[in-house]
Amino acid sequence: MKKWLVGLSLTGLLAFGGAGALAAEKTDYIVTFSSQSIPQSLVTEMEGLGAEIIQTVPQIGVVSVSSANPEFKAWAESQSGIAAITEDVEIRSPETEYEFAYRLDEGLRVDTSGADLYEEYQWDIKRVTNNGASWEINAGNHDVVVAIIDSGVDTTHPDLQKNLIYAKSFVPGTAHNSFSGNHGTHVAGTIAANGRVMGVGPELGIASYRVSNWTSILAGITAAADDGVDVANLSLGTYSFMNDEQQRTLHLTAARAVRYAQSKDMFIVGANGNNAIDLGKKMHTVPGEGAQWPGPLHDTFSDIPWVVSVSSSTINDELAYYSNYGNVDLAGPGGDTEARTLSTVEGGYGYMIGTSMAAPKVAAAIGLVKAQNPDMKPAQIRALLQQTADGGKGQSRQHFGHGIVNVYTALQK
Repeated sequence: MKKWLVGLSLTGLLAFGGAGALAAEKTDYIVTFSSQSIPQSLVTEMEGLGAEIIQTVPQIGVVSVSSANPEFKAWAESQSGIAAITEDVEIRSPETEYEFAYRLDEGLRVDTSGADLYEEYQWDIKRVTNNGASWEINAGNHDVVVAIIDSGVDTTHPDLQKNLIYAKSFVPGTAHNSFSGNHGTHVAGTIAANGRVMGVGPELGIASYRVSNWTSILAGITAAADDGVDVANLSLGTYSFMNDEQQRTLHLTAARAVRYAQSKDMFIVGANGNNAIDLGKKMHTVPGEGAQWPGPLHDTFSDIPWVVSVSSSTINDELAYYSNYGNVDLAGPGGDTEARTLSTVEGGYGYMIGTSMAAPKVAAAIGLVKAQNPDMKPAQIRALLQQTADGGKGQSRQHFGHGIVNVYTALQK
């Protein structure tokens, strides 16, 4: 499921020092500089005020800072070289729609003839690949890499090991091959599993970029772009109200990261959320209740130009009951309570539903088109997938954009 972001201090913990005196509570801030670089003079001043630099994103002029100084935010707001400052936010993924299904089989075979769980349960992968026929045209290769910017991936899972090229963590104090929960591992299997379950591109290269707070997401995106990744999947994000200071800052930094990725020709595919909201409207109202939030709502990241926004379809090619719609480029099967999506999780295989499960189908499709046509430009790949998508049953462009992604048709062009 799409992760919700909550405006919490990540290091708001009480610490004791000296003769048992209660130390000042620290707050983590996102500092966005006016220029898209990090001026060392301002960093030196911040450190002089007792601030600790936790993480830097030099490609877009953003740093994460921890400070117990109650005047720090006011000082930052007075500096012409600082465009914005707000508290950092943490990702939480409750995985309320997750259910463990099958344990790993010690004797499993990593080929399509041994993909027993795929054959029986993965209707969603079959929908996108025309029952695996697209693999006969192109199943991908490791020259094309899809980044999973998420909660980390279980690097020991046998269905993923063949295609997982590397793992990096942007969560301070954690190992590169670490992960939290099953969200990222499920997304990874959707893209490139090759074992008892199959991904849309079972021979594509994948890379894990573990993130936690907002600054780490920005760091993950820019690092993936620098690493030469072809497409990054973002089954995460938040909503932004432009009249809210914190959310306006999140949107500003996200837009910088997206533009940086664009400059490196790295696609970003974004899940557009699970709250059944029409993101094409400036205001959402409920009869008898009025407006549900204070001002125009944006989905960060999927509302940002260049990001491919993905809604979720069901086994019947209908809009999933939870899926946001309105600002949509393409759709992918994300399942619902009638038919969920099965993929890799720690220790085996599990079910999830959500736009988080729809987006990686589109990310994998982009990777496969790139593998088939290495010289094709991003705009051409996007246009091809839009032209070859399926419209669904009676659903409008408002629900599915150009349609449900169909990689088999795209690879035949």
